[in-house]
Amino acid sequence: MKTITELAEKWNSISPYSDGFLLVSDDHPLSFHIGIQAENEKVFVVLNTGKIDKIFSSKSVLAENIRLENGSYALRFWLKQPSLDELFVKLCWDLMEASRYAKDPLKQFVAQYKKWQRLLQQVNNGLLSDNVQKGLIGELLFLKEKADQFGVDAALTAWTGPEGSDQDFDFPDFWAEVKSTAISSQAISISSIQQLDRSDKGLLVVYYLDKTTAAGKQCVSLDEAIKSVEQMLVSEKQKNSFACKLARLGYQEKDRKLYHETRFRVQDRDVFSVVEGFPRLIKSNIISGIVNVNYEISLSAIKAFKKQEI
Repeated sequence: MKTITELAEKWNSISPYSDGFLLVSDDHPLSFHIGIQAENEKVFVVLNTGKIDKIFSSKSVLAENIRLENGSYALRFWLKQPSLDELFVKLCWDLMEASRYAKDPLKQFVAQYKKWQRLLQQVNNGLLSDNVQKGLIGELLFLKEKADQFGVDAALTAWTGPEGSDQDFDFPDFWAEVKSTAISSQAISISSIQQLDRSDKGLLVVYYLDKTTAAGKQCVSLDEAIKSVEQMLVSEKQKNSFACKLARLGYQEKDRKLYHETRFRVQDRDVFSVVEGFPRLIKSNIISGIVNVNYEISLSAIKAFKKQEI
């Protein structure tokens, strides 16, 4: 299945009354089938998986390792919230693509599914909050900047935050954590020990965004930030990769127009080098037994680490 759109179209071509399944993996080492069950609920099945432990369900997707009548085992993913149809299709497409060329396709398939677990446990039918939108806009602004600098493929590959990485971006020569805050903020929140706990070259990138009702060159909505990246995408691989990353962050394309109303003024941007001496908590400087913390870093205290160029 080449694109997310093709998978969605094939699924939508199935009659909800047929109770049948379609093979969608002619060119894949695993055998994937899609179908419609119950009250127009999408079902995704992987055949001949053997017995697999610890496949977890969520409030939106029922995941089961089932035994078929012929004695073989299969993985079945059943969408229990039809309103999340768009998200489920992207999930299934991503699972197929992530395992397509893997040495152990089934192992990679299961590992990729686990990367979606946090989203599947938290996802709801509402819009992303203003704070989440602001944070995502910051990441998209940085993504676009790095795509201009290094190329789209390199920038998309480096955007590892949606995959569950401790840092938002991980390039071959440096990593970056991106934060969005108000221009009046005195400090930046760090949500875990791991976020700044690396010894190689790192950056803390801070965008100053304030909510506004104005329009203009320096004002942006989440919808506009997404469009600005989409305009750079050429290949289907790039488009599908970007769509899946957004989906893993809880964004649904069906809500795009609703995000146009919430706008932020981009006031400024600072970049700080995370090097020796930078004020941060890491495993080596906290008391044994503390496994995680949330803390704030004073912006005035890190002025000496500010960079002019990146």
